[in-house]
Amino acid sequence: MKRNILLIIAFFALIINVPAQDSIIKGVFEEFVEDKISSVQKAIPITKEQAIALKKVELDYLLGVNDAEHCFLCRKKRRIQKLKSRKEEQLKEILSKDEYIKYDAFMNRKIKRHPIYMDN
Repeated sequence: MKRNILLIIAFFALIINVPAQDSIIKGVFEEFVEDKISSVQKAIPITKEQAIALKKVELDYLLGVNDAEHCFLCRKKRRIQKLKSRKEEQLKEILSKDEYIKYDAFMNRKIKRHPIYMDN
């Protein structure tokens, strides 16, 4: 009897803890996206509306990838590839062609994130 009660209490403790972990992960992702977009705004002149839309797209992508990674019987690579292509389409809708090229180059580290200062 005591063993059953302990198992039930442990089970409920695990169930209650799962949403707390999700909110922690979401908080970390939100902070990461905020830093990422603020660094993009320093390098590429985008409007506040575009920045808000970019934050939403990036956060949705990160949460989707996290869900795909933790899916037990899913095809992870295919699901992540679909998320990536959807993200690219949304970015192309939000940004102009020139801004998208600069954003892509900045994110894939094709251009420097921090300016290099030359000493004379």
